[in-house]
Amino acid sequence: MLKFVHISDTHLGSTPDYTLHGRNTYNHARALVRHLNDRLPFAPDFVLHTGDITNYFEDEAGQLAAQVFTELKYPIYYVVGNHDSPALMRRFLLQQAGGNEPLYYDFTVQGFHFLVLDTRGKVDPQGYVPEEQLEWLQKKCASSSARSLCLVVHHLPLQTGNTWYDRDMRIMNEAALFDVLKPYQPRLRGVFCGHIHRPYSGYRDGILCSAAPSAAFQFYAWPDMARSEIDDVVPGGYSIVTMTHEQTIVAHHFIQSEV
Repeated sequence: MLKFVHISDTHLGSTPDYTLHGRNTYNHARALVRHLNDRLPFAPDFVLHTGDITNYFEDEAGQLAAQVFTELKYPIYYVVGNHDSPALMRRFLLQQAGGNEPLYYDFTVQGFHFLVLDTRGKVDPQGYVPEEQLEWLQKKCASSSARSLCLVVHHLPLQTGNTWYDRDMRIMNEAALFDVLKPYQPRLRGVFCGHIHRPYSGYRDGILCSAAPSAAFQFYAWPDMARSEIDDVVPGGYSIVTMTHEQTIVAHHFIQSEV
């Protein structure tokens, strides 16, 4: 059995006093790290951060993110969000050489094979999967000997009925993505994403798609809603994903009392 924590959209600024939509994102990120370190009644196999780690392409923001997340007791894997810089992620979080070219990769934990894409779109904040990554994904899925596969992206990979999510926040060539995924549906345990600042689950072609809440603030997600609107009641949160080779269970949690 695999258990991991899914976090997203910390939106750290270049200084600890930075606020976004009335929330101090540094305080929320630190509260989340403390909570995961001290309050979980189990040790997760890893933490998965599905992007928008920072809110600006600035060295100071990358340094602050490194400061916050090096305090985690658990391994952490990162995804590039539309607010992130692959160059800063490589430099400050991954300790890798490289520039701003797309950052996509894979890793395996306990026989579960995770495939991570860089879905920054042609028009921000929309998402898009370039042909190069679709080909890479196809080859990885076809050659993987793992019993279970998982896809990790930043942008939402399906439509929701929420007008502005579907217009501005999803992967715009989702059909091409699912054309690659459909043959592997029996082995796919889920597609995990962030970006929409709301816990969300849906299915397409029998494949689970699960979004984690933002660590800092949430958006409303009413059907037919035409523009973004901040939910000033619901606090920052995270998801716990429990996975076997037969099923996936996602539970969402919120930590307002610790900020």
